[in-house]
Parts: sequence; structure tokens; C-alpha cells
Amino acid sequence: MSNSVRHFLPGERVLIREVLNRKVWTVRPVTVIEDSEDQFVSYLSPGTLIDFPVDVEHGEKCFRMWLSGEWELDKKEFYAPGTLRIAPKGKPFEVFATVIAKGGVTSWYVNFQEPLRRQPHGFDTMDETLDLIVSREFTSWHRQDEDELKMAVAMGFYSQEDAERLLDTCSVVEEQLGNGLVPWDRSWHDWSPAALDVI
Repeated sequence: MSNSVRHFLPGERVLIREVLNRKVWTVRPVTVIEDSEDQFVSYLSPGTLIDFPVDVEHGEKCFRMWLSGEWELDKKEFYAPGTLRIAPKGKPFEVFATVIAKGGVTSWYVNFQEPLRRQPHGFDTMDETLDLIVSREFTSWHRQDEDELKMAVAMGFYSQEDAERLLDTCSVVEEQLGNGLVPWDRSWHDWSPAALDVI
């Protein structure tokens, strides 16, 4: 395996970038927790400075930036609580688990996105708007930003086929959850940032 595509070691700091049409949309420095054949797990800690688009807002303004390719990045502090990021290998989503010092995960945020692409600096991906919010014990869930997905189609950023693909992917995850099959590693349920002290 070449150095450019090597697996990362626990405790390493790498970058997860969102890239649209070869232009960087966001950069988030994370700490590697696990990099295996099955998943990449990292932690975005409070106080981390991330590169984020200036004056971006959800909805129309964001999609206009995406369509034009015109935006500038600036540093923005990531505030508490921290986020454990779980990316099952090859899956078109990453799970953002909100974690607290005592009590582990408080909720699971399924962020539909391009599968992570390994790079020398870490990984590249790109958000795909639709999200699914899942309760701590996997007993309930609801979609988020379905209205924004419709807006993005109307504005011409996504095709109808893109939207149907994303909705179908979300439906599959919902069906799995409904059958008691969590499509990511649920063993992170009780993970705490304190575990970083032993890395």
C-alpha cells in the first residue's frame, strides 16, 4: 500500500474535506479513532477550528453558492459537544454521533453524502443535503432537510434522479432500523471522549 492511501493510526490528526467540483467547501480536522477495513471513525473535538464558507446559510443561499462555485472560506470554531464520526466503508452516508463526557452518545445524525475517498491528508466527500435523525436507542427517527432537497431540485442543482436516489437510500436505512438492524457499528453507543486519553 502506498503512503498516499495508507490507513491512519489512532490518535493521528487528519482532515475531512467536503469538495464540490474540485473546490473545497469545508475542512474539518479530526482525530482518528479507528481506521479499519470496515469503517473509519474519528472525533471532531470542541474548540477545533474548521474552514467554513463565509456567510453561508441553509437553503437557497447555499445552493446558489454550489451552483456558481463562488465562495470564500474562513476559520470557524466548532463548539461543544463533540462529534464522533462513523463512516461505514463504501456507504453513502456518515453518522455524526453527538457525545458527552459522561453518558456516551445522545443522538445519531445520519448525514447522506458521497462515500469517503481516501487521500494523503485524510478523506474527501461532499454533503448531499438529506439527513436522518435517530434517537439514542434507535427507537425513533425522522428526516431532516427533505424540503431543502426539493428546493435544490427546483433550482437545478440536483436532478430528479439524484433526489430519488437519496430518498431511496434514506428509505433503506429507515427500513433497516425498523427491522432492528442498525446499518453502522452500534458498539460506539457508550463511547466517551475520555477514551482519547488512552490513544
